[in-house]
Amino acid sequence: MGLFLHANFFLRKSISNKMFHSDYKHITDRLPDSLVKRAYQGLLNHSKKPVPLEMISRKSGRIESYLRHKLEVYDNSLNRKRKNMAQTKLLRSRSWPECNVFPALPAIYVTDSNTQTDSIPCNHEEENNIWVMNELKVLSQHLTDYNRKIFEKFMRDIEEDYRERVSANKKLRCEIGDLKVRVQEAEKNLVSMKSDSTLY
Repeated sequence: MGLFLHANFFLRKSISNKMFHSDYKHITDRLPDSLVKRAYQGLLNHSKKPVPLEMISRKSGRIESYLRHKLEVYDNSLNRKRKNMAQTKLLRSRSWPECNVFPALPAIYVTDSNTQTDSIPCNHEEENNIWVMNELKVLSQHLTDYNRKIFEKFMRDIEEDYRERVSANKKLRCEIGDLKVRVQEAEKNLVSMKSDSTLY
């Protein structure tokens, strides 16, 4: 079974390599067969400048740049998926108090629109900035939720402690009031006892 799969892989690769000139084998070998076929169809059916069938298997700067563009998009897609998986594992491995589970970060996929490399310039810096900003928004939301939970618990503890102190103060005031009444009664008794002793 393993030998059959191995032979099948090389058969498919050899078919896809025949679509383009052998000098571009180092590019097409790094692409999945589906993307090689899509690149082949994309060049043949290009809306502005289709490549004739008899020219597509020859060497051409346009074909090479088109294949390199496909490879660059594919590599960027793989790198982003790896980063997303690594960040998801990192966030899930951390044990935050009161906030043990974070939702998985949204996956970011790159779609291929079969466009010519020459007609659409690739601004990878802008794409990276957008991706970083999205990741920061997600992280900021996690931190906001975490802080809200911790702050709410902190405020509940303070309010509970405040109520206990108010209740204890009221009880002390009542006891002090009772003691004052008793002292006043004792003073009155002493005065009356002194006045009675002077009469005799």
